Amino acid sequence: MPLLPEDLRAVLAPVDLVWARLDRADARRLVEAAVRSELKRVEGLAGRTDAGQARRRLVRRLDEHLRTGGRSPTGGWLLARGLSQRQQCGDVRCDDRVLLDSGQGCPRCKDRQADRRAQCHTVAAAVDAAMPGASEDSEDKRRAAAPL
Repeated sequence: MPLLPEDLRAVLAPVDLVWARLDRADARRLVEAAVRSELKRVEGLAGRTDAGQARRRLVRRLDEHLRTGGRSPTGGWLLARGLSQRQQCGDVRCDDRVLLDSGQGCPRCKDRQADRRAQCHTVAAAVDAAMPGASEDSEDKRRAAAPL
């Protein structure tokens, strides 16, 4: 089994089984380069990053992948899903609703979620006003009446 590069062991520890399945040296070099590039990019956005932050990202994504019925992750998954930043809003520091520089929840994402909830409540109130006394049995009618 090929050993993880010493400088990336702390980051790649959660996906060491994926690394072990990379049987070609060029595939391992590609993953190494991608990890180093992502760490450098995040460092440029958020300042010095620690291995723990990158490791937590991989753990979160691996758990999500397996929880949603994903198959055993591959090198392709690692490059496309595990390492890539997933911005949920316009803040360049946002990654899965967490700020890369602080590890705190993203306030822009929280605001967007609150706005969506308020919009849903407004639509529900408009439907209730248009269809007073509508029972839950008429959910399809309520959805059809929603002004979207």
